[in-house]
Amino acid sequence: MDREPGGELLSIGAFARASRLSPKALRLYDELGLLPPAQVDPVNGYRRYRVAQLERARLVAWLRQLGMPLARIRDVCGLPPGPAADAVTAYWARTEADTAARRELAAFLVNHLSGKDTAMETDTGRTPAGEPRARRRLEIRYAALSDTGLVRESNQDTAYAGERLLAVADGFGGAGASAGAAAIEALRRLENFDGGALRPGDLLNTLADAAREANRSVGEAVAAEGE
Repeated sequence: MDREPGGELLSIGAFARASRLSPKALRLYDELGLLPPAQVDPVNGYRRYRVAQLERARLVAWLRQLGMPLARIRDVCGLPPGPAADAVTAYWARTEADTAARRELAAFLVNHLSGKDTAMETDTGRTPAGEPRARRRLEIRYAALSDTGLVRESNQDTAYAGERLLAVADGFGGAGASAGAAAIEALRRLENFDGGALRPGDLLNTLADAAREANRSVGEAVAAEGE
């Protein structure tokens, strides 16, 4: 391993080889404050790192392999070992849940593009004999609950849950409550909308129209409150 005179500092090239991070990545992590070098030459700008920084560098490299965003990596690196492990566990649980959702969406798109039944279904596994179980349509269990919380005296948020529509309006400001209610009321019309004969693209356009109508309703509610 190449070392700078004195044996205490590593050049960026030597540190990159030891940490399995590229010099380009090290420069980026320096700019983000994630892994600043121990020393930067004021004349030529050369970066030098201490051997003790390798542990943090390797942790950054491992977390990047998990696909963790740099901002979250910075937070994890600033935690003690126990809370850091909890943070990684929570991140990976969310990643697995997102992956499962994308897997279902990918299956839906494959069926849709190949002209098959476009109803989203979920795999129910196999029987004890190893035979695949019958697939069932994907179902959503829904509920809506809004709570005032411990800070504000009133709750400005509005939520709606139905068979065809799940919507949340996060109210804030003086007209937050009325604006949130107006947005949900505009979106609730989708609950009675019969989109069975529409193509998926047309359905998305209908959703976009409803969102624009909700935005208009919010503007009117805010204007009525004099905000």
